Amino acid sequence: MPTTTDSTQQQELGGRNNGPSDAIDPVKARLTRILEGRDFPALSQQIIETITALDDDASSLQRLTNVVLREYSLTLSVVRTANSAHYRRADRQIQSATRAMMLLGARTVRQLASSLLLFENYSRRSAGLKELMLLSLLTANHAREVATRLGRGEPEQAHLCGMFRNLGEVLIACHFPDDYARIHGIVRTGKQNDGAVAFSVLGFRYEDLGEEMCKYWGMPDSVTAGIRARGNSFTCEDSAITAFSHDLTNAIYRRDAERGDPRNDLNEVITRYSSRLKLTRVQVREIVESALEETRELFANARVSVDALRMRQLSEAACSALGVPALGNGEWAAIGSDDEHDKAEALRERLRQELESKVDADSGCDLGQILLLAIEGMLRGGQFDRVVACVLSPDRARLRARSGLGAGVESLLAQFDFPMTHQGAPVPSALLQRKPLYLPTDRAMNAAELQFASTLGIGQFGVFPIVVSGQIVGCLYGDRVAREPLPDKITLQYAVTLTDLVVKAIHARRRDSSTPARHQTPTVASSAQTPVQPSTMTVELKGALVLRLLQGEAVAAVAASSGVPVAQLEQWRSDFMAGAMARLGGG
Repeated sequence: MPTTTDSTQQQELGGRNNGPSDAIDPVKARLTRILEGRDFPALSQQIIETITALDDDASSLQRLTNVVLREYSLTLSVVRTANSAHYRRADRQIQSATRAMMLLGARTVRQLASSLLLFENYSRRSAGLKELMLLSLLTANHAREVATRLGRGEPEQAHLCGMFRNLGEVLIACHFPDDYARIHGIVRTGKQNDGAVAFSVLGFRYEDLGEEMCKYWGMPDSVTAGIRARGNSFTCEDSAITAFSHDLTNAIYRRDAERGDPRNDLNEVITRYSSRLKLTRVQVREIVESALEETRELFANARVSVDALRMRQLSEAACSALGVPALGNGEWAAIGSDDEHDKAEALRERLRQELESKVDADSGCDLGQILLLAIEGMLRGGQFDRVVACVLSPDRARLRARSGLGAGVESLLAQFDFPMTHQGAPVPSALLQRKPLYLPTDRAMNAAELQFASTLGIGQFGVFPIVVSGQIVGCLYGDRVAREPLPDKITLQYAVTLTDLVVKAIHARRRDSSTPARHQTPTVASSAQTPVQPSTMTVELKGALVLRLLQGEAVAAVAASSGVPVAQLEQWRSDFMAGAMARLGGG
């Protein structure tokens, strides 16, 4: 007897099963039901955010870094990709995700992030979905290896196309499991292929739904073209690579055990694509072997359990299809979700070294990038929930957020604009003390600090001043939502060490007279900042510049950051002192 769900689905199929012409399209009907699911909007939002971060500017870098750092496996994958032979440009290993993204560029990271967001979302749902994502990942890794070995296109774009090639099947398996079970039950009889069966049950093919979802997400045209690519029906090399990688996965890992010699299936795939891709059997073996190892490592990084038996079965299937006794990856070990990959101290040391290597002015990093490296170091190494870099305004009257990372940091950045006074908000008040402060570790919070924490919904926070040549430049701010645990002394000292490296970076750029002006500004202000002309300055702004001089800041530094000539600053200081003396004499 059909269930209520089955009846509803049969109504939806009218548009493609000889129903009335005005019936709802079954693909759009299924897509609507998926989008209205309880947890699906979160995945859609993440993918859309990632796809729309197109540029290599500071804003895109910060947005992408936040996406990357949300997922442990994605962070490791970005770092690993930057260290691969295709992208690596130096002998020194990249350790920081921020630095890796600077090297890879927003486009490459966007492609990698989109692939792994899909993997992260579905690989934990069920055993059946984990298996599907395992196969999708093998296809994606096949595609990357093909693109790398042929020296054509972008490896991460090929990976993205491969990962999304089977999206329609993944969506049906996850969101309509009863239909998916029916399809597989019929396919197992061997009378029809999965495409024909899917059409008879759903009213459309898997590819129709996958393409529709990709359009909704705004995926690149190469991804939707790859979903449709089959056999020799492709118009570009990207599609050929995707289709070959998909067929390679099917020939090795999704074949019926009773279909005879698996080498015949593999040979047929190689022959079918030989005119376009010209891959030798030796190259195909290398592609299969590397893809298996990449797949195993990503499951380990994502902490998704895959038992040793399943990995051994995959390896044996590959060996059988390739006609070799063993692959070079040796004995497959079990991958457990509780495996530890990075100890806290080792991670901190690597992140510290990465920042330290960029302190010198000739490292190629500007101060904005230095700050982002320091922020990532504090976020990951200090295990803060959010970290923000704050800098003084050119007149030193206000403290403002420049950049930040962590959950919900975008709304936090908008709130960080404080008057630079002792009676102001807790952050500038702590900064004016010129020494690190973490609450409530160092002392209990006062009423204003408790109100600040309550407004932000946090249980603890710290301020780490950036003081250069005796002058306050800004600070690093870190917080945690929970009240416990509080950071230990080693963690707080680590945050201080990162702050000191930022100070050294500013010093280094001041000393280097050949460094562009954006490296020399002591307030770490934007390089696009236009100096204010003396004739247009208000009395308040002139007074703020004079106060900087009276506090001991070098007149040359004030002149460089404000655009006011040294002689004019000296005159204003003299006028200020003369006025002050006159007022004292009149008292």
